[in-house]
Amino acid sequence: MEVSKALLLIPDLRNPEFHGGIQVFNNFLVQALHDLGIETTVIGLNDRPEDRIPGLIPCNTGARRARFKMVSHAMWQSMRQRPDLLICGHRNFAPVASWIARLTRVPMLTITHGFELWDASPAQLKAFRRSRGILAVSRYTRGLNLDKLPGYPPDKVMVFHNTFNENRFVPGKPSTEFLQSMGLSPSDWIVLTVGRLASVEPLKGYDQGVRAMAEVAKLHPNVRYVLAGRGDDMDRLRSIADETGLGDRLIMPGFVNDEDLQSLFNACNLFMLPSRQEGFGIVFLEAMGCGKPVIGGNQDGSMDPLCDGELGTAVDPRNVDEIVSAVLEHVEGRAPKTRTDPDHLRREVIERFGYDRYRSRLQEVLKSL
Repeated sequence: MEVSKALLLIPDLRNPEFHGGIQVFNNFLVQALHDLGIETTVIGLNDRPEDRIPGLIPCNTGARRARFKMVSHAMWQSMRQRPDLLICGHRNFAPVASWIARLTRVPMLTITHGFELWDASPAQLKAFRRSRGILAVSRYTRGLNLDKLPGYPPDKVMVFHNTFNENRFVPGKPSTEFLQSMGLSPSDWIVLTVGRLASVEPLKGYDQGVRAMAEVAKLHPNVRYVLAGRGDDMDRLRSIADETGLGDRLIMPGFVNDEDLQSLFNACNLFMLPSRQEGFGIVFLEAMGCGKPVIGGNQDGSMDPLCDGELGTAVDPRNVDEIVSAVLEHVEGRAPKTRTDPDHLRREVIERFGYDRYRSRLQEVLKSL
């Protein structure tokens, strides 16, 4: 279908309190729609008045009526602008978005980022069934969607990969001052994991990462494991490090801003996220954009950025011994060049997941609706 106007309902676009993978996706989506010449109005549930930019309607004004404002704004904009497409960026908005789409006779496109349909309500599943199409950020997510929506046309559940900021995440050398601020030195061999360290996400693989790195450190004492991020699980993970002997070789800097994140990617020798519940994993793209080798799980959406083990090392995230072997392969210089050469990794990740590919894929998707 031809789309000249779109209305996008999302959790947030600009509010820094909610910065994460979905917000990154939303910003690239809005940019791509704009670059394709599509006039786009964005309604952000969590965005505040101070987050406003042209085309963004914030709903979080400090009161408890953000959801009501979102619905009223969405209804008004649908009737006033008559968009060609309503894009629902989160499952929680699907029932309302579907109702507005039917009322205004506008087709709806929904986006899924992980396994959110697995515990979706009947109303949410019904709304998804009424979508003109469903985007899934990975093959894993697409498979889960099809499992929960039997009878829905499989060709209308389309894989739409994430992208990353290839101009920000570039190879470089961190300063000595930065390394010192993180408790690191130039002689350290650094393995990095980045994520939200929350107890409600037990399948992220942080436990296995700490246990694996304890074994690696016994053979290579100069190894350091940087586990960056904040959350209520930090103390428990620190306890595991102490129990396993990793001790102060585990460095937990807490929250890191975008500038420090780029420096951490450039400081590390290897990025690792042995998760079992990753919808995709933008961090893999960011690490490879900096020319760094990556290790990820083989049970979830991580397999897409890893390109089934072609660009990154895929491991069973439940098997600590397998993670240890994969890390040692890199520490000891035995990993294949196709998964370690910085220039090759950056070139391939841009070609397969860069913004130009993302924008072209969006154009393909819209034409297929």
